[in-house]
Amino acid sequence: MVKTLDFLRIISDGEIVKKLIKKKMDAAEVEFLSENEEITVVPNFTLDTVYLISGDIGPFSAGLPVNVPLWLAINMKQQSKCRIQPPAWMSVDFLQERLKAESESPFFCEPIHNSYKQIAHSLLNCSPDTISNADEVRTLIKDIWDLRMAKLRSSIDKFVNQQETYAGLDNLTLMEINTVRPFLTPALDHMYKLRISAIAAERSA
Repeated sequence: MVKTLDFLRIISDGEIVKKLIKKKMDAAEVEFLSENEEITVVPNFTLDTVYLISGDIGPFSAGLPVNVPLWLAINMKQQSKCRIQPPAWMSVDFLQERLKAESESPFFCEPIHNSYKQIAHSLLNCSPDTISNADEVRTLIKDIWDLRMAKLRSSIDKFVNQQETYAGLDNLTLMEINTVRPFLTPALDHMYKLRISAIAAERSA
């Protein structure tokens, strides 16, 4: 079962690479990639190391923590084969501090995790019983996401209105970049066409 799942993921990864090259990744594919992030679980079974195409997992010893990909952690949890240990950053105190820092800075702070939104969403859905104050954690994650997206939209508006040709933004996650791509790319294309038309008009004058 595990080998079959991994094989299917390898095939899907190949398709994702093709779309990444063509710059047509969507949110579902970004979320899929995040499922390869490691999560700590405490299994209730014992099993030798599992050798997969993407890497070895295990060994598993009942009651002892082990790191596995998020997709496998979710699969094991759904089969009641483990208890998931949420990442340290999924705590109310930590998230409150990061929200405060993000709100006080005019720039993007370093993200909690490169896949924080996807990981939090998956764990809050499949394993809320293992997360302290899960509802508050969910709200804080959403607040941080909304604040960062507001900053990103503001930066893009300024970039487009000033008709800049180059802009650098640090500390963005792949999901955040992918979210603004649908309307940023057409805007840049439109700006480029206007600039080319203006140059052509000047030359013909």
